[in-house]
Amino acid sequence: MVKKSLLFFLPVSLSFAQPAALANCDCPSLQDIAGEYITTEIARYRGGLTSPEQAERRIGVSTRVTEHAFSLWNEVYYEAPSYEVVCHSQRQEEGEVAAPSERWGYFYGFGVDRNTIVTLDIVPSEQDGARLSFEFVDDELWAFIDGWFYRLEREPKVEDDET
Repeated sequence: MVKKSLLFFLPVSLSFAQPAALANCDCPSLQDIAGEYITTEIARYRGGLTSPEQAERRIGVSTRVTEHAFSLWNEVYYEAPSYEVVCHSQRQEEGEVAAPSERWGYFYGFGVDRNTIVTLDIVPSEQDGARLSFEFVDDELWAFIDGWFYRLEREPKVEDDET
């Protein structure tokens, strides 16, 4: 009788496991992601309150991810934020609709060929502000904010020339 209950418990407990816990990926570190990014592309993917003009003004504007601070388009600044880098398995079941918290870019038609989604979550520390989430894809940050997709390309690192 004990063996049967354990076998029943195991599948039920795994069904509640987060996809992130089941992902098989070598997640990048914050040091791999840190840097300066420039918004290079926008696309509307659903409704929202941000106007096309507001979204277009973000093209060419930088976002900075450092260990000690985070800034987004000169609109948001977090000092000493907490960062979380997580790998998520992409759902493969045809017809299954992801929960809103698991609707990453592929759900909206962006990056559909990926098996793993790497997310960077930024949490402000001791400040008012929203938790922000980005996808890290091929050395770019992807943001899905208020119905707009933003592609942020990493700026090349400038190394000091010692002459």
